[in-house]
Amino acid sequence: MTESFAYDTVTYPSMVHPQMHPCALAAIARLHGIHAASPAHCRLLEIGCGEGVQLLALAMAYPDSEFIGVDMSHAAIARGEVARTALGLGNLHLVAADLTNWDPGTRMFDYVIAHGFYSWVPQHVRECLLALCGKQLAPHGVAYVSYNALPGRRIRQMTWEMMKHHVRHLSDPQQRIDGAREFLMWLGENVPASKSYSGAVQAEAEHILNDVDPIVLFHDDLSDTNDSFSITEFIESARHHGMEFLAEASYSDMSDAMLTEECAASLIRLTGNDRVEREQYLDFLKGRRFRQTLLCRRTGKPSSEMQISSIAALEVVGALQTESGTAANLAAGKTERFVAGESASIATDHPVAKAALELIGKAFPQPVRFQDLLARSRTLAGSSAADAESVAEMLRTVVAAAFQRGLVDLQCDPPRFAATAGRCPLLSPLARLQLEQELPVLTSMRPSMVRLDSIPARELLRQLDGRKDRSAILYGLAASMSAMEIPGSDGRVERQPIDWWLEQLGPNLEDGLRDAARMALLVE
Repeated sequence: MTESFAYDTVTYPSMVHPQMHPCALAAIARLHGIHAASPAHCRLLEIGCGEGVQLLALAMAYPDSEFIGVDMSHAAIARGEVARTALGLGNLHLVAADLTNWDPGTRMFDYVIAHGFYSWVPQHVRECLLALCGKQLAPHGVAYVSYNALPGRRIRQMTWEMMKHHVRHLSDPQQRIDGAREFLMWLGENVPASKSYSGAVQAEAEHILNDVDPIVLFHDDLSDTNDSFSITEFIESARHHGMEFLAEASYSDMSDAMLTEECAASLIRLTGNDRVEREQYLDFLKGRRFRQTLLCRRTGKPSSEMQISSIAALEVVGALQTESGTAANLAAGKTERFVAGESASIATDHPVAKAALELIGKAFPQPVRFQDLLARSRTLAGSSAADAESVAEMLRTVVAAAFQRGLVDLQCDPPRFAATAGRCPLLSPLARLQLEQELPVLTSMRPSMVRLDSIPARELLRQLDGRKDRSAILYGLAASMSAMEIPGSDGRVERQPIDWWLEQLGPNLEDGLRDAARMALLVE
């Protein structure tokens, strides 16, 4: 099977990726002195867009911007066109075309995005992508290109080669997937014990079997074209087209926070002021396997250091909480540690900083404008007007550190969505369409992907049409559930009357609506 038909024959999972959202790209660019366009008024091109789920969310959030998606899969573009037409998105254009002979016109693009593309196309197509960026990226534009990174990808590459050898005589997609997975199970169970080889092989086989979607395995791991590049190689290619390294879209990947002070100092001695060389040596240390590199025009002359003052014009979002899970003690001199997830953390004893980090967590998933955050946290902490400028500088520094550690995101003009479920909650049109299509995951307005396996949760969302109040929502949900045959605890399939469902669902209705708002599925 040729690559050109593979994506028509086997549908690639359509996802959104928050790190390539223009509100995030614009924020990073501005932090480095590039005044990138606001996503609210921009022109964005996505290469290899699939059915354009990310573009659908963007076009809906930013009606005054223009979005173009190009993909070789006619089937994927056709599915995207169905959704685009249903949503009435005249600012989105989806094109089934080969990049090498597609005519982009003469207008510039503020953003060019290519995710999951560069490593899976031949060399001449990669050059075509970079040439397009060099020719048609706006003066303050940003390009996002993801690719398999070296040297970390070498371990996975070894496994790819073994799997492809094992299924080399198979052409049917499902047989190739099944054959590759059977081989991985055999390999993981039988590789002889050794100090290094067996551990690496077993870990890789276990990861692919447990964490990689079988369809992704087919398209990515078993692809005839699946190349990896060092950042040095990639940036050298980009520079041939007048492009320069800006940053990584996953900004915390550039952090040296995990290094000892001695190692960090030696890294400076090894790489000096060369940012790309620094990134290369960090890859040597971390074994990074995948990069999401941002490029800008070399003439833009991006600053090598983050311009912390730029944070004042941005917005902050993050699922922060104190390490203890209790309310922060805002008293001066009392240190509080804040976390988001299980890895990174940040500690501070400054009352305003503690109030701000707590406010960010309480607002999540809603972003908070930095200036509003500063004003509200100063009020909570009782900060005097006399030290206003020093407090503002301190808070910008704290937010910058949290951003560099991956605890918060910085955004420029992020998409807006309902913070709470109002009197008559309204589900976003895109999520409603995806529910109607019976898709297993929904696209939020952040955007992110939301998986809802609960039948009552999905049926609740169907009721949120912007016209029903709580009573009507509950009755509609109960009526919908009463029409279904649901397996009971004894395994028997049976129906329950509306009154039974009203009694069961009533106490949890508000929690379900609150969850819908927290998942950013509701609009005003």
